[in-house]
This record gives sequence, structure tokens and C-alpha cells, in this order.
Amino acid sequence: MLRAGALTAVTAGLLAAVPFVTGAAQGGTGCWSTAPVELANEGVWKYSDQVSWCAQDSKITSVEVTVTHQVLNRACRWVGLVAAYSEPAKDGTGRTVYSRGEFACQGTVGADGVNPWVTLTVEPDGTYTVDRSGIRW
Repeated sequence: MLRAGALTAVTAGLLAAVPFVTGAAQGGTGCWSTAPVELANEGVWKYSDQVSWCAQDSKITSVEVTVTHQVLNRACRWVGLVAAYSEPAKDGTGRTVYSRGEFACQGTVGADGVNPWVTLTVEPDGTYTVDRSGIRW
């Protein structure tokens, strides 16, 4: 099966192991947002994931995932956000956030069930890491 367009993965955290400081507050109180993590099949579709979270007294009180998408080729359609969850991070301080979308593409532009996905960890001090991201065909 041929896939038209160059597959690209542009993320806010190409250096995924490096924490990003987004105006961290003293005592872990405040609200922050990640830079968008973008995945794309050039000329076919684009997917962007951004997480916003708040903390009070060094405990994360809310997490919200915002996914945007763009269909660039008529042979594809956006199916939707098929999975999203937040769970305690392995170190016990933050939250690990996962989201996976789905595009259905036919013919030479891709395969049915193209799933861009992002996993990142947010911390109560306003920092975050992009743990992994990718595209499952």
C-alpha cells in the first residue's frame, strides 16, 4: 500500500526527556498549558494535541486535553478522538496524559484507521515532558 505525502512528526518536545518550564509557580499552585504536539502526514492530514492543567498546593486538580485536526486530502476523513485518559505518573507527583485520534483514509493516501497518538506527563510545578508520540497505521 502506498502512502502519499511525507510522514512527519513535529512535536513541542523533540527532546522528550527534557522538562519544559512554562512559568512554574512557587508551591505548585497555578494553571499551565503545553505547547501543541503536532503530528502530520504531509498533504493528507494534521493532528495537534495540547494539554492544560491546574494545581493547588502541589496537587494536580484538573487536566484537559484539546485535540485539533485538519483533513487535507479528500480521500481521508476525521473519525474522532478514540481514546483519552489521565492517570497518576509513575513517580507519583504528576499525571500522565494519553490521547489517540483516528483518520480513515482510502486508496493510495494511507490506510483505514490511521491513529496519531501522544503521551506526556504534566507536573504540579508547571513543567511537563512529551514522553512519546507517534502514528499507528
